[in-house]
Amino acid sequence: MPSTEIVHDRVMLEVFRGCIRGCRFCQAGYAYRPVRSKSPELLRRQGIEACMDSGYQEITLASLSTSDYRPLVELCDGLLEWCEPNRVSLSLPSLRADNFSMSLMERLQHVRKSGLTFAPEAGTQRLRDAINKNVTEEDLLRSCRNAFAGGWNSVKLYFMLGLPTETDEDVVGIAELARKVYLAWREASPNRSRGVRITVSTACFVPKPHTAFQWEPQVSGEEYLRRVRLLRESMRDKSITYNWHDAETSLLEAVFSRGDRRLADVIETAWRDGAKFDAWSEYFSLERWLRAFEACGLDPAFYAGRRREKDEVLPWSRLSTGVTPDYLWRELEQCHNTEITPDCRRGCSGCGADRLCPGGVCDA
Repeated sequence: MPSTEIVHDRVMLEVFRGCIRGCRFCQAGYAYRPVRSKSPELLRRQGIEACMDSGYQEITLASLSTSDYRPLVELCDGLLEWCEPNRVSLSLPSLRADNFSMSLMERLQHVRKSGLTFAPEAGTQRLRDAINKNVTEEDLLRSCRNAFAGGWNSVKLYFMLGLPTETDEDVVGIAELARKVYLAWREASPNRSRGVRITVSTACFVPKPHTAFQWEPQVSGEEYLRRVRLLRESMRDKSITYNWHDAETSLLEAVFSRGDRRLADVIETAWRDGAKFDAWSEYFSLERWLRAFEACGLDPAFYAGRRREKDEVLPWSRLSTGVTPDYLWRELEQCHNTEITPDCRRGCSGCGADRLCPGGVCDA
């Protein structure tokens, strides 16, 4: 019998596939278009059957943006009727601050109370607009105030460093936003003696194929670490913890994210040199990979740190997700002009994915 808990050791109930939001960095948000959802009746039956068959005591309602599922309250009410007497917890993944429901979260915490997670992605409104995140500072602070007033004292905030058009002002803006969340706790918490835990985490931006940023370069490791230091020096509150993703693995992620067939030789060479389990820091060695690149006559900066032109034939150009390259390029131009694209429920933006629904419609 296995004695080790696996990752995502719970029932994962996918409520819908696709996303209405259009964040310009998100590969899944583009690749899984158009939006297709399940009925709450089907999801309730699947969730209960999965728990009874597996013995799991937790259900996660999974999707790219679960709070955008229209009948979410109906679904949660239906599941909680069974979950609460059977001591099965119901949880949501990272939430959007602009449609956060305090009453729903209070219902979900009856079995087990957890912290809250939000992903503003960027520290200033200018940069959030550039990446089309479409969440405002007031959205986040209002959601945090409501949560703190309701008894929560733990919140996690996720950001990226190195996004296209990012400046030092945007980096420092992350610290300023975290500070405002702390002040929101001081203002709203009914019991400040418990303290508050605010965790800020940053990852290095990795450009992905089939996104508006597929032509953009990744910042160098040195520049990423400079921005990490700038942010760390800007956060002084003891109640705020800062974690960051390391630069070396982010470099390899960017290389293999937009690599071509020549990287097959690099992978084999690194493997023959002892590379394995590189997701674990105790096994990872960037020097081993750099030796493999050199042996194959390739430069990792060619893949990770180079800006592509519109007319360049990309290794994935022969593949289609349904979203047209012209649409992605237009989104990139709008990023550099700090222009937003409204979500799909406010009107079709013409990405082209609706062609994948012959005889049907996008369920945005």
